Amino acid sequence: MKTTIKRQCVYVVAVLAVLGIYAAGAYRIEQLRQQPRMAVVCTIGHCVPSDASFSALR
Repeated sequence: MKTTIKRQCVYVVAVLAVLGIYAAGAYRIEQLRQQPRMAVVCTIGHCVPSDASFSALR
């Protein structure tokens, strides 16, 4: 394999990894957003609200 082909393969794998991490995070946020409010029972002040916006997850 030539060096340029190897480099292109590394770039493709890196982009796919970043997209995969982004997709997993977006999926998790959507799951938190759709969770019913009754399922969120929390007595500690560090709980994520059920309408989990990006600012609420910080």
